Amino acid sequence: MIKKKSIFDKNTIIKLFNDNKFNKISKYSKNIIDYYEMDIDICKLVIASEINLKNYFKAEQYLQKIIIIHNTDELNYLYGNILKIQDKFYEAVDAYKKAILLNNKFSEAYNNLANTQKKINENENAMHNYIKAIKSDNSNLGAYFNLANLYRSEKKYDDAIKNYQKVLELNPKFVESINSIGTINLILGNFENGLKYFKKTIEIDKFYSESYYNYVLAKNITQEDEIFLKLKKFIEKEKFPEAQNFKMYYSLSKSYFDINNIELGFKYLELASNFKSKEIEKSFKKQSKNFKKIKEYFSENIEIPEVLNDLKSTPIFILGMPRSGTSLIEQIVSNHSHVHGGGELDILPSTIANSNWEKNDNFGDIKEFIRNEYLSKINKLSEKKFITDKLPGNFKWIGFILNAMPESKILHLERNPMAICWSIYKSDFDNPDMAFTYNQEYIAESYILYKDLINFWKNKYPNKFINIIYEEFVEDYENNIIEIFKKLKLNWENHLLEFYKNKRPVETSSFQQVRKKIYKNSSDEWKKYKNYLKPMIEVLSKNNIEF
Repeated sequence: MIKKKSIFDKNTIIKLFNDNKFNKISKYSKNIIDYYEMDIDICKLVIASEINLKNYFKAEQYLQKIIIIHNTDELNYLYGNILKIQDKFYEAVDAYKKAILLNNKFSEAYNNLANTQKKINENENAMHNYIKAIKSDNSNLGAYFNLANLYRSEKKYDDAIKNYQKVLELNPKFVESINSIGTINLILGNFENGLKYFKKTIEIDKFYSESYYNYVLAKNITQEDEIFLKLKKFIEKEKFPEAQNFKMYYSLSKSYFDINNIELGFKYLELASNFKSKEIEKSFKKQSKNFKKIKEYFSENIEIPEVLNDLKSTPIFILGMPRSGTSLIEQIVSNHSHVHGGGELDILPSTIANSNWEKNDNFGDIKEFIRNEYLSKINKLSEKKFITDKLPGNFKWIGFILNAMPESKILHLERNPMAICWSIYKSDFDNPDMAFTYNQEYIAESYILYKDLINFWKNKYPNKFINIIYEEFVEDYENNIIEIFKKLKLNWENHLLEFYKNKRPVETSSFQQVRKKIYKNSSDEWKKYKNYLKPMIEVLSKNNIEF
């Protein structure tokens, strides 16, 4: 078969590419690929043009064709990148592995293979391949940084810091690493050290908004605070990209609330919230739909199985609405010598998602899958008899918890609705699924969904979880702490009332409060802001929610 002559000669294609005329190349890309299939350099220019135009599927098709002729490590690596961009993670893994087979010193292929394995929750394999990327090229800054992030997500903080420091050896001004070390210091309770790292980041990059936010979150701001003064000056004089403005506004809002300037606190809080306006309704509708599906699923007569008592470590789920006091209760419970504080684990939601429960009619298979997957992962966290899982949103999954792991303990926190809603509104959860928290009405509507689902669980599974009303708990916390350990059937230890001395890592925004003695009237703080909270008050009142 005679090839159809190419529209362009090689020099023209090269010139078009150098002039960024990717559309022109793309228009005739099939013709060029067919004619120049033996010329790997011209093929790469065509594929690069399609990538620049985000025509990823076309690039994928051309690579499939070219790799048959030129089976190189570089092309297989590029093929993996194209597949990864399209969320074809398993195919991408195969492509990277082929690149590595052809070149076992291909550091970037190991790095991107690990990045992809992390996407599909193969964290052990990812860790292994980040290390291989570094061994293949000990100047691979990205691999050190990615490995550090993985260690941090696995709560291996010492290993994370070591690798962030390796990044800084290669590039002392890599602000993401400096900021991350500061954040880990906050998690570990080293507040002064954390603040030093945030200041250092700001000295290097005055526009790095994440460190302003972390700095402000880590201390009570005064009128003379140097970072607060910088923030004010920047907002008045500098022009920021939208994403930076978002964090800067949150930082200023918290600062103004700290110095009791309520008007400006709300002004900047509303400016920050406005950046997420496009995502708010979508996230709320998604949540509402999800709640409805859960209730429908468990409306059928699903009974709790007998307790098996074969667990290496028993989970203690601490759940409720965000900002309901779950961090405090975990701080108290994990102070026991037989309890490991797991913090906010994302294991249960991902396990339930992977169970395919919405499409699988065999509830027995779903229960077994959730049980095996969840327990195998938390057992890697600690050898202790009990492990806390303090992800507040797990209240959605109480039915799955009780059926898949009936040995589990569940502590559910209830708190004044306005105290919760106000605290949510002033916080930045930095999660697309939580975008509804940037709108007062949707926060209140979300509370109503939560209350409805909790009442559903209480009616369906009465007396199967321990209910704690936050305000009652703090009013007589010493006796109530004793009562919690009795209900958990854990022997009393003399140090348990000194929970604020517990040195465990705390990753939530409550990292400071849980290291202090209990403050009894925190649920009334919303009242001094009530004139600014009318939208959420109105929604709760209309739905007969008492506060």
